[in-house]
Amino acid sequence: MRQKKMLLFIGQFFVVSALSALFIPAILHGFLELEESGFFPPSELLLGRSMFSIMYINALLVALFVNFGFCGLRFYEESLKLHEALVESQLEILHQQINPHFMFNVLNHINILMLEDVNLASSLLIKYSNILRHQLNSEKNRKVNIEQEVHFLKDFIGIEKVRWGNELIINCSWNVEDGTKEFPPLLLITFIENAFKHVSRGISEKAYVNISLEQIADLICLEIENSKSDIIPEKDSVSGLGLENVRKRLDILYADNYQLTVNDYDTTYYTKLVIKI
Repeated sequence: MRQKKMLLFIGQFFVVSALSALFIPAILHGFLELEESGFFPPSELLLGRSMFSIMYINALLVALFVNFGFCGLRFYEESLKLHEALVESQLEILHQQINPHFMFNVLNHINILMLEDVNLASSLLIKYSNILRHQLNSEKNRKVNIEQEVHFLKDFIGIEKVRWGNELIINCSWNVEDGTKEFPPLLLITFIENAFKHVSRGISEKAYVNISLEQIADLICLEIENSKSDIIPEKDSVSGLGLENVRKRLDILYADNYQLTVNDYDTTYYTKLVIKI
C-alpha cells in the first residue's frame, strides 16, 4: 500500500485468505481419514467428503472477514499517523505565514522612528529584539507559558504606545490566574496587530484601543475594541491574511473548543476570543 502497488496487495490478500481458509477443512479432512481407517470410531460430526467444499467456503468467508478486520485496523492506524503528520505540516505552514507579516510591521516601525529619533529607535530596536527572540523560540516550542505570551504581548503594546504617543489612548487589563498554563505561541498577536493597524487616526477625537485578557481555570478570554474610521481603507494584497491564518490555527488546535466573535461596526471594531485550553 505504501508503494502504491494496489493490485499486488489485493492479490496477496486473497491468496493469504485462500490459504488460511484451507486450515480448518484440512484438519476436519484429517479426522475423517482417521475415522475411515478405524483409528477413531465413526461420528455424526463429520458427514463425509462431500462436506469439504462447503466447509472450505465457510472457512474462506471467515478468513476474508477476519483479514478485512485486521487490515481495517491497520489502515486506521496509518490514517491517524498521516492525519497527525498533516496537522503538524499545516500548523508549521500557517506559523510560517504569520511570521513574515509580523516582521514586516516590526521593520516598518523601526524605519519610521529612525527618521524621527535615532536614540528612541535604538531603544525600541532592543525591545523588538526581545520580541523576535520570543518569536524565534516559539518555532522550537509548540506551547509556551501564558505568562511568557502575556509578557510578549505587553512588550508589543508598549512599543506601540511609544510609537503613537499622545495620538492614541491605550487601555489594557491583564488578569492571569495561573501563568504556568501552556498555550500556543503567537496565537493572540494577530488580533492585537490588527487593532493597531486599523485604528482610526482622528483629529477632533482621539483614537483608542482597549485590550482585556483574562485567564481563569481552563478558559482564556481576549477582548479587543478599537476605534476605526468610517472611510473604507484600500485593501492591500495581504489584507485579512493574518486573521484567516489564525482562524485556521484555531480550527486545528481547538476545533469546537473556541468561540471567535468579530463585529465590524461603522466606527468601532470589536473582537472577542474565548478558548478552552
